[in-house]
Amino acid sequence: MIKIERLRNVEIFRGLTDEELKVVVQFCQEEMAPEGVTLCEEGGRASKLFILEQGAVSIRFKKGINFAIQTSGKILGWSFLIPPNRYTASAVTILPSKLLVINSPDFYELVHKDSKIGLKIMDNLAQVVASRMKAFVDYY
Repeated sequence: MIKIERLRNVEIFRGLTDEELKVVVQFCQEEMAPEGVTLCEEGGRASKLFILEQGAVSIRFKKGINFAIQTSGKILGWSFLIPPNRYTASAVTILPSKLLVINSPDFYELVHKDSKIGLKIMDNLAQVVASRMKAFVDYY
């Protein structure tokens, strides 16, 4: 079983109590991915949320724009939590990577039915999306 300490620095789980993290951790599975693995495809059904623990992942847009995620605790595949649940970019490992993966529809239900946990996660998610959008606009 994955320990809740591994979730404390995950950007969308900030502010969750230990009891709330104990609920969330039940949905996480550890996966190792070698370099060159496509985690998700832009436009595909968003069925998984990825949390980077080690390694690096390239976020790729069909229009040719790419950037790397290399920081532990960063998420990939946030579209898993937002209808219409389609990935907005592709994600490909550029180094061997260790990830926590959430692929349960029950987690989606938890976020949308448990108002206390769900509000914290969705507030954090809004901050993640806003900061990435700002970084993207500032860069391009």
